[in-house]
Amino acid sequence: MDHQDQVQDWDDDSSYRSALRRARITMAFALVATLLLLGGVAVALFGVSLFLDLVDSLSP
Repeated sequence: MDHQDQVQDWDDDSSYRSALRRARITMAFALVATLLLLGGVAVALFGVSLFLDLVDSLSP
């Protein structure tokens, strides 16, 4: 196989735009997943803190 056959031919603008669109979609998905994960962690920590305060206030 020739080296030229292995190199992506970016002369075709539509292929470049398609690859760029897929990269942007992947980055957007990763950003949303990260934000959801951080939000879940924040809610979990807040819930644990609230639960511990409730237990502390109800203990004799």
